[in-house]
Amino acid sequence: MTLQRRAVAPGHVADLAALQVRPDQRDLVTANESTLQEVQVQPGGHVWGLWVGAVPVGLLAMVEPADVRQGVRQGVRQGVRQGGPDHDPRAACLWRLMIAADRQGQGHGGTALGMAIAIETAWHAPRLLLGVSDVAHSNRRFYERFGFTDTGMVEDEDRLMVLDLRQGQIGRGSGDHPRPRRPATLNGLQTGRGEG
Repeated sequence: MTLQRRAVAPGHVADLAALQVRPDQRDLVTANESTLQEVQVQPGGHVWGLWVGAVPVGLLAMVEPADVRQGVRQGVRQGVRQGGPDHDPRAACLWRLMIAADRQGQGHGGTALGMAIAIETAWHAPRLLLGVSDVAHSNRRFYERFGFTDTGMVEDEDRLMVLDLRQGQIGRGSGDHPRPRRPATLNGLQTGRGEG
């Protein structure tokens, strides 16, 4: 069955909140319960459940670019990855991506990342920003396989990484090096970024 992104329905909050990563990954991502609470006060925040059929397998949370939000004044710096030295009002932020321990290694992370890029495309943001824990066992290599690069900046103990989609450099997710693709696809999902 195919991974699907769905709005979080009230009846599924407990199921999504209960999902856990492996014990050795617990310092890499905030618990789903916290994400589901924080999104309610995060300016421009969105959260979706990731499902395979009727089974919840993960969570995807993003923050839309500040310059496209309704009701936010130009230049206001607030919220996740939207303030401080990395402030980029046109960048979308991949706030959280979590795949449950028993569902990892099945390609769901790459598919979810493709969904995030498709969302970024719909928001017309030229860059997708994310933070990874600044520890030896971080998931930085996973994101590098898809073309994300280290910005050299640290925010809230996370190393910031960015994918510049204007350049169409989205990796395939396998092998040692990202490979440019035009038109850009990720695990078979069209991102909407072509030659230009």
